Amino acid sequence: MNSQPLLTPVRMGKLELRNRIVMAPLTRMRVSNAGHAPTELHAEYYAQRASAGLIIGECTEISPDAYGWADTPGLWSTEQVQGWRRVTDAVHQKGSFMYAQLWHPGAMSHPDFFEGALPMSASAVNPEQESVTPSGRKPTVTPRPMSKAEIRQTVTDFGIAAKNAREAGFEGVQIQANYLYLIAQFLIVPPTCERTSMEAQSSTALVSSSRSLRWSLIT
Repeated sequence: MNSQPLLTPVRMGKLELRNRIVMAPLTRMRVSNAGHAPTELHAEYYAQRASAGLIIGECTEISPDAYGWADTPGLWSTEQVQGWRRVTDAVHQKGSFMYAQLWHPGAMSHPDFFEGALPMSASAVNPEQESVTPSGRKPTVTPRPMSKAEIRQTVTDFGIAAKNAREAGFEGVQIQANYLYLIAQFLIVPPTCERTSMEAQSSTALVSSSRSLRWSLIT
């Protein structure tokens, strides 16, 4: 019997992990196809790391409006779901489990992804960072504030992506809500969120949806 606690099994919700090692999400930038779908290379990459008890996948955009980092995968289309299914099948064959990381970069995106249109965020505040675009790193720009309808649609998009994750074979989802991505942009008051208290009420659903999805298993 192994005496190293890190390598012993543990129960996490409905999952029986064979060890206590969790692989953190790492942005790989290996999706070079127009459909932003995972490929056989992704399946090989994650299968090679399936000795971990649980793998959290790389940042995965929830919709075309949420795209914001070159060569990253999505979870809004049938093609993407099928690509991720190949990945999770490979991980499951190795005896591990996998969560999808759902992501909306908000103001960290760039007009290059939207044919020149501005990315959306909580407020018109430039995060003064760098966007990773298809042609290289570029300074972020001042985004446009999201309307209430766009906030509601984004909440819906997170839900659709979570359902797609279930169809793709993931055991759960984790929300990328740290650093300066969209959800954090609503929570940092100021500087990235300048909405009034009345406007802020319309954004609570976005934050609440992330909390409800973040820890719950979807199977």
